Amino acid sequence: MQKLFALLTVCLSLLAQAQITPAVEEFATGFNEPLDIDHAYDDRIFITERLGVIKIIHPGGAVTTFMDIQERVGSDAGEQGLLGIVFHPDYAENGYFYANYTDTLGDTHVVRFSRDAINPDLADVNSEMTLFTADQPANNHNGGDLKFGPDGYLYVFMGDGGGAGHNRSQDLGLLFGKILRLDVDGGSPYAIPADNPFVGVPGSEEIFAMGLRNPWRNSFDRLTGDLYIGDVGGDSWEEIDVIKVDTAEFMNFGWKCYEGFMLRAGTICDSIVPDFDFPVFVYPHNIDSGGFAVTGGYVYRGTNYPLLYGHYIFCDYISGKWWTMEPDGAGGYTTTPHGYILDHVTSFGEDVSGELYVCDNTSGKIFRVVEQCSAFSVSATVTNASTPATANGAIDVTVAGAASPVTYVWNTGATTQDIAGLLPGTYFVTVTDANGCLHEESYVVGANCAPATGIVTTPTATSVFIDWNDMGATAYRVMYKPAGGGAWTQMNTPVSSITLTGLSPSTAYSFRIRHKCPGVPGMLSANGNFITNPLRLGEQEVQVYPNPAQQVLHIDGMTEGTLVYLLNIEGRIVCTQICSVETIMNIAHLPAGIYVLRDADGAWIKKIQLIK
Repeated sequence: MQKLFALLTVCLSLLAQAQITPAVEEFATGFNEPLDIDHAYDDRIFITERLGVIKIIHPGGAVTTFMDIQERVGSDAGEQGLLGIVFHPDYAENGYFYANYTDTLGDTHVVRFSRDAINPDLADVNSEMTLFTADQPANNHNGGDLKFGPDGYLYVFMGDGGGAGHNRSQDLGLLFGKILRLDVDGGSPYAIPADNPFVGVPGSEEIFAMGLRNPWRNSFDRLTGDLYIGDVGGDSWEEIDVIKVDTAEFMNFGWKCYEGFMLRAGTICDSIVPDFDFPVFVYPHNIDSGGFAVTGGYVYRGTNYPLLYGHYIFCDYISGKWWTMEPDGAGGYTTTPHGYILDHVTSFGEDVSGELYVCDNTSGKIFRVVEQCSAFSVSATVTNASTPATANGAIDVTVAGAASPVTYVWNTGATTQDIAGLLPGTYFVTVTDANGCLHEESYVVGANCAPATGIVTTPTATSVFIDWNDMGATAYRVMYKPAGGGAWTQMNTPVSSITLTGLSPSTAYSFRIRHKCPGVPGMLSANGNFITNPLRLGEQEVQVYPNPAQQVLHIDGMTEGTLVYLLNIEGRIVCTQICSVETIMNIAHLPAGIYVLRDADGAWIKKIQLIK
């Protein structure tokens, strides 16, 4: 027996959808052109400044300088400088971190530093070891991002070198416009991973992917390992590219032949086989609907803002428009625009817990990424109607964390917070606060007293045990007769089960379960049928009493030596007895509840209520 409506009021929300609304709040200030945010696998946050300084934001907000190499860094042009850093996955043990900067001649240096041997909040500026350098043909499109992948390799994101009339991104002999993958633990200064695409074939062995213009900011999803690339476009389009962690395909994203999905005019790609990989999202160069320079972000894997979880968050540097993107379940992605939030964002970054931050290089401020609707919650207490035909149900809504005023729109047309006078059914409400945060909720008003459901019949040759869900009645009446005719026999029971005895073997019966709901005129009815079993040799009527019982059960009418079981509501045997003609089973040690008494082969079964 199942108790479906134990209380007159229940809290139930079948469907809840909340609008995702990212926002930012100021976290720290006083930085000089910040453009990268990193962590060293602890609670410190490292801020890279373009001119060649790395600072630490300590827990509690204090800011100190970790490293200053301004005399080595050339930063005359806006896309030059100390462009990116990343800490080795084993930084706690080896103290290594890597940097990408342009020197005073404008050429790229990818290098390794060590932390100070004594002070963990200082870098050893004299520990610099060069991995490689690249002579930059121009002062823009330097890339500069560095990341360690889930495979432990260092990924270096190289721009195409800038200038006009070239196609370096498609030249396998050059590192420009590529993603490089280096094994910094396998050699000095590095080794080439054995599965890099151009190992043993023509092409630079460092290359992992190609066909990029200026992959300024990029990230690995810390849960899935997928790589998200924000590639800054040229004349018309900005794009987001993705390399799935399990892909076996070599990725060529098509620049300078394609910009987004657009084939560029000219003959520069006439000799190239157009086997390119296209973006998962693009937006146009338009101040109203897009922007002009994408800043790639991160998939949010923090815990403070559950609504953001699993969403890739990115923005445009110029327009300040933001987007969130998530897998659509069919191999693609669904992208949602959020309008203007903050412009001149040079970088997103994670802390050790997966919370996100952004840096604004014009104000020198660091902002924390938040979700302004996450604190906005909607719940309700649902009061069921008395019966299916009685309109006395109600839904009382509670809203927390919302900005006033709050509006309510129900599918009934009501605009009040709470509604009453309801028949059983499903009711929808849209709740919106002053920030535009939105919840769509669905609640079910049930009936506390309704026709019996969950009816189960267990017949023997001369009896049947009928069980149904407790539907809130004060008492039940079961009526039965042989199918096809005859008068109804009726029996009353205070509980939602009964055993009917004195039946004919191999006979079809019809039955009705009728009951009265408290305070409601009339009777509710549910119908059913069952067929008794054939009479088996030696089978006899068994009497069990008292029922309900307290201390003992009397079992009369069993064949001597028959084994019987008493089972609890979970189906576990709690007592056994070898029967004589008149048997007494001691049940004083058992807790109150519903039990089932049956013989070993299931020829008969009786429901027992034990009370204390």
